Amino acid sequence: MARVKLKYIFTALSSLVIFVIWFALERNLNLSKADSSIEISSTNSHSLFRIILTGTIILSPTLLLFIYSRSKILTKYIVQEFCRPLIFCLTGFIAIWLIIDLSDNGADLASAGANFIGYFKYYLVQSPQIIVTIIPISILLSILYTLGRLSKSNEITSMQGAGKSYLKILSPILFISTYISLISLSLNYQWAPEAEAQKETILSSFKRGEEYAKTKKYRINSRLYKNKLDSRTWFIGAIPSNIHSGKLRNVEIYQTKDTGKIAEVYYAETAQWSKKSKDWSLINGMLISFANSSEKIRQTTFDELKLNNWRETPWKIYTDSLIPEQLGVINLIHHLERNSEKTPKTMAPFKTHLHYRWALPLSCIAIALIACPIGINNSRSNLRGSGTLALLIYFIMILLNNLFLALGQGMRIAPFFGAWSTNIILVITGIFLFRLKETQTEIKLASIIKTLQTLIKNIIKKPLKQTR
Repeated sequence: MARVKLKYIFTALSSLVIFVIWFALERNLNLSKADSSIEISSTNSHSLFRIILTGTIILSPTLLLFIYSRSKILTKYIVQEFCRPLIFCLTGFIAIWLIIDLSDNGADLASAGANFIGYFKYYLVQSPQIIVTIIPISILLSILYTLGRLSKSNEITSMQGAGKSYLKILSPILFISTYISLISLSLNYQWAPEAEAQKETILSSFKRGEEYAKTKKYRINSRLYKNKLDSRTWFIGAIPSNIHSGKLRNVEIYQTKDTGKIAEVYYAETAQWSKKSKDWSLINGMLISFANSSEKIRQTTFDELKLNNWRETPWKIYTDSLIPEQLGVINLIHHLERNSEKTPKTMAPFKTHLHYRWALPLSCIAIALIACPIGINNSRSNLRGSGTLALLIYFIMILLNNLFLALGQGMRIAPFFGAWSTNIILVITGIFLFRLKETQTEIKLASIIKTLQTLIKNIIKKPLKQTR
């Protein structure tokens, strides 16, 4: 009893410490956004939901430990058998990603002046995106391996002989998959989609990060902004994620006349907006002025050039060329609300990805529903068949995801179905396979693999026949 109480106390204190640290960081981040001139926060209800969801997950280990300690021996056994390969898959995929990324970018980060803490921050901001990506395949592999091994040793048959139904046997796995989907939802709400943008901020904090980022790829994609009212076009090489205090790099500004001819061109290494004076400062650049005659061209270099009374602000430049893949739920909703006058075709990618922020994490439940009946393999087949089937299922899932997302963004189907169609197909297939299992119909891995292989071949052959 004393050992159990110590586990409860240690788990509760650890969760509380993590919660306090997270809440303090969240509060400081919200205060910094409130002080900035850029309004990227959306309605309070969505922000409150994210805080409640994340806080509940951080404080939940004590409750999970209590539920586990009160569970029956069979439930504990299934939980242990499932969690071992799941933890192995998650840590293995993360380790592989770290090794590959360090071999590619480790020397570059060192050149930018990153220390140990800098490396830790750089990979910490990217970890939510990686975790959300690897969770579905990890759950799929773990379920197929666990249930395949239990079936091969006739343990599933023994559990059925003891009066346990398939749903009762698989309920711990489905519960864990649901809990993991909530963790994935918390990460995918904001941190995972915006991870790519956060690398710019981390890189800029290094000693030589600002200089190194000018020529390297650690930055958000380049931007093009057109100010039709003032006939100005902006080409920006890199726009930082922290746009209220960061600098635009490699800036080119083209001022045209009413006739469409170029009047002035501004080149600058960096450009920064002043919140107080409401003006732009171009640093280390050149101004080229064109007269009516092409022979009268004047070039002027400058260390700093002030531009007053310009309508452009960093937020206008940023929102005009947003990438929906790099926005969280709150910023997607905020963008849709502020741009309601735009055409449905323009806003379709943002609506599709708003639904996909919810659909991707909840795909863990759909994958569990389809993997559980397939994993219970009553025939003593080799477990390698489960691995092959997992890869095929995951390949088909990725194929369907990309297909329906493209259709949703192109307004070929509704944004809701563009994000949720893959999950709907998996859930319907999983329920059908569960019904087959309940009626004692054996699901043969070999036949499923052959069917999927034939389906993929037919999909590949059709475009080839059309081109001939």
